[in-house]
Order: sequence, then C-alpha cells, then structure tokens
Amino acid sequence: ESLWRADDAACEACLVDCLVEVLFFYEADRERYRNDALLQLAIDEPPGHYNFTVVSAMGVITEGAKGTEMSATYARLRDFRGVSVVRADTATLQSVDYNAKEIERAVREHVRTPWGWVGYSQGCANAFRAESLMLQGTLQQRRLVETLRCRQLLFSAANGSAHATCGSSKLLRALIDGERFFKRFQASMSSATQRLALDVLQNLLSSRIAFAFFGSVQSLTHEGARRMWRDSQHAHMVPTTSMIGVVEPHTMPECLQMCSKVLLEQMEYSAHQDTQVAEPEAVAHPIGAKNANAEMLAMSDMKSAVQRTHHWSPLKEEVAFLETDRDMELAVFDAPKDRHIFPWIEVNARFGVIDRVQASR
Repeated sequence: ESLWRADDAACEACLVDCLVEVLFFYEADRERYRNDALLQLAIDEPPGHYNFTVVSAMGVITEGAKGTEMSATYARLRDFRGVSVVRADTATLQSVDYNAKEIERAVREHVRTPWGWVGYSQGCANAFRAESLMLQGTLQQRRLVETLRCRQLLFSAANGSAHATCGSSKLLRALIDGERFFKRFQASMSSATQRLALDVLQNLLSSRIAFAFFGSVQSLTHEGARRMWRDSQHAHMVPTTSMIGVVEPHTMPECLQMCSKVLLEQMEYSAHQDTQVAEPEAVAHPIGAKNANAEMLAMSDMKSAVQRTHHWSPLKEEVAFLETDRDMELAVFDAPKDRHIFPWIEVNARFGVIDRVQASR
C-alpha cells in the first residue's frame, strides 16, 4: 500500500510515473511503460558483483585513456558491482581504423574477464570496427572476441551523420573554389613564388593533422558508414542496447542550438535529432547496408525507447566552459549519468548474459 498511496506525491509509484514522463520522448512509449506491471514494481537488482569488464570508446573529441567522460558513473560501477572500466586510448579527429586498433589494444592488454563495449557517438563506429577486425583477424584476435557478451551504444554515429556528409561536400567545394581563386595570380607571380605556394599547400594538406581530420570526417559520412558495414562481420548472439535522444527546447544546450538548426536544414528524412545525429540513424544496427551481417545485428538490437535528451548528455565537466546561465537554470547538463550505463549492465545481468561473482564461503 505504501507504493500506491494516492495522497502521497512522494510514493514510489508517483516517482516512477514522473520518471517515465521525464525520460521518454514519445507519448506512446510513455503509456506503454505506465501500463507495464513489471516496470511499476521497480524491482531492483540484488546487491553483488559481476564478472565483467567494460571497454569504453568515447566520441570524436576525446582524451582517450586520460578522458573523464562519466568518470563518477564508472567509479560507482566499480564500487557497487565490481565492474572495472577500461578506457580505450582513442584520439580526437582520427579515422575509424586508427581508433579501432586502439580499442583492440585495450582489450588485448587489459581485459581478463567476459567483457562488453560501450560506444559514444563516433565511438560506436570505432567499436564496431574493432570487433569486426578481431573477428576476421588471426586466431589470437578471434580469441579476444570470444568472451564478448553485450554492447551499449550511446547516441550512435555508426550509420553516419548529415553533418559529416554535408561537411565533406562543403570541404570539397571550398578546395575547388580555392584553386580557382589562386589561378588568377599565376599571370602576376613568378614561378618560384608559385612553387613555394604549392609546396606550402601540399605540405599542409598532407600533414598528419590534415590526414587525421579528413579521415575522421570521411568515416562519419553516410558513404563512409556504408563502406564500413559492407564487408564487416560481427559476433552473433550478443545483445545490443542503445540510447537514442531527441532534443527539445528545454533540453537543448545553447552551445548546440546552431548544430541542431543546421542538421535540420541539411537532412530531409527526419525531423527528430539530438543536435548531431538523426533519430533513425542512431539505431544499433546498420541501415545503409543489406547483408547477412546487417540482418543479424538488427535481430540483436533490443530497440530501446527514444529519450528526451541531447547528444552531450553523458558530459558535464568536459563542457563546463560552454555552460550558460540558461543551461544551469534548466539543468541541461545535470541529467543523471548513471542511466547511460547501469540499466545496460543490470538488464544483461538479470537475464544471465553477465555472470555474477559467487560469494566465497
């Protein structure tokens, strides 16, 4: 009776109802969860530790192994569930293949238990690529993926983004316009000056930074995603969960307003997005390729309900210098970070995908 007292606004049923209203974007999903008797019971997982390791692959801008994304959540996960987290040393503005090798290295050097990976934004593409390289690699590489148990995708960019596709087109047009602009100086500049200018441009465009930048942008385009999915293979019987967000005026950070508006202008296939990825593209399976592997991943996708949040939901201290007074007033960056990780871990533990550590006598 204490769970359902109508005169008590703080009863657990009222809190669950409030949580459902705050979390989920679509009214149909909210009603479905309100009518779910098991959800209304709000059954907690019993205390105890799990025999599991999380490999974390963050987004396109990250400090890799030194990153601090969701650090408090990872600390609580270690304290409450005994689950250690290995941060892959992925790098900012690097290609999918480079980051995939770093994820594989993290698994090889640090993982000694059954494991799963969590990817954020481009980190999802990096992790999928790493899994594919291990599965299609040598015997030693295949052994690494034999203990893979589950996946978690946070605002996945594994299917590409209109930002990158349109940005790549704009970049190409800028290079063509730049060439036309400099051609007019050929008649008034000496050959030595022309060679100097060409050498400077060539060195700039072939530098490591430029190579990494162009490779990173290309891997996030729809065509880059299609190429990645085309020849990939992934572990079967590995349940995949995801977190998909749709931004609203009261959940949009001021620093992402332009990104959101530009994304809506650049795409015609969706009116819902999280400021950087469209809702239909953030799913946990390929949508730009049709093959046996894509069908297997679609069957493994548990198809999570869309949530009312933005793309930078996992971040706090990392974007504190961009937080405005309005953001603070609306608590835009103060959403609980545990919701990105704990439900994934505990659902898989509840259904036996993640093993419990048996207490010693």
